[in-house]
Amino acid sequence: MKNHSSVSTYDGQLLPSNLPADVLAQLGPDESVLASLELDLDTELKFRPGLLLVTDRAILAHDPDHAQWRRWALADTRVLTLSDHAGAGALELYGDHARLAVWRYTLGRNPAALRLLDAYTRRHAALNASAGAPVEAQEVADVRVCPSCQAPLPAGQEECPSCDAEAAAPSSTWALLRLWRFAQPYRAPLIIGFVLTLLATAATLVAPYLTMPLMDDVLIPFQSGAPIDYDTVRWLLLGLLGSALLAWVLGWARTYILAWVSERIGADMRTATYAHLQNLSLEYFGGKRTGDLIARIGSEPTASASFCRCICWISPPMC
Repeated sequence: MKNHSSVSTYDGQLLPSNLPADVLAQLGPDESVLASLELDLDTELKFRPGLLLVTDRAILAHDPDHAQWRRWALADTRVLTLSDHAGAGALELYGDHARLAVWRYTLGRNPAALRLLDAYTRRHAALNASAGAPVEAQEVADVRVCPSCQAPLPAGQEECPSCDAEAAAPSSTWALLRLWRFAQPYRAPLIIGFVLTLLATAATLVAPYLTMPLMDDVLIPFQSGAPIDYDTVRWLLLGLLGSALLAWVLGWARTYILAWVSERIGADMRTATYAHLQNLSLEYFGGKRTGDLIARIGSEPTASASFCRCICWISPPMC
């Protein structure tokens, strides 16, 4: 995480005179706007619009997490800090004893954030000087919190111990039961696959029952000198051939249906994974390598679908 100190980027330009009516309603008499920042992220790093203003008297915020405007008098604040991490910037406003607010934005708006920070620093220093208070250098508040779980961060550490512990915890095998919601739309093909499995197994058991009369009634009597009944032999051989063909057809149909179901489940999981990625924050993508994400999207849903396919082949009712 990078911390930015106040730099001389403020050019003295004010907002245009045609401010929206809701913004003008928040300004007091003769109150002028020194700098502004259009926010595009909420505290969960999801894209939502907002507005942050620094005037000669206060800080005004209409951030995505609050429906109403909020206002802090400059005299009641202590420091405004700016930092960025993983493609997202953060402005944190501190009072004498606690953090008052935090605003997040994409780094494309960082120049405007630097101008706002410099405008605040200049105006805050001027107010302190006029009040006779010593002008202090900008400092980072002692208490820092995790942007994900809001837990306090230990001194000198950038990673949250609570989040790291949750990420390192091994996943339970019971999580595989969540595959049921992907298999549920394909209940009919799975039931058909189960029936075909029973029929294919039954067809393979026909051959032993036809082999026994072939041995007892034809081959063993033939060794003893009895003549061969060719009509019986023909029917028994046709039965063996028919049972083999039937078992092959049923097995092929079972394999085709279950393979189709497993591929559809894998496609649904990949679609659900991609849709879930679209709702994640920029901080998640900033902390992950693109190759790892692509590999997980391609391999893990396929592995889960293969596992489901094996379960369906071994015991279709479990699907």
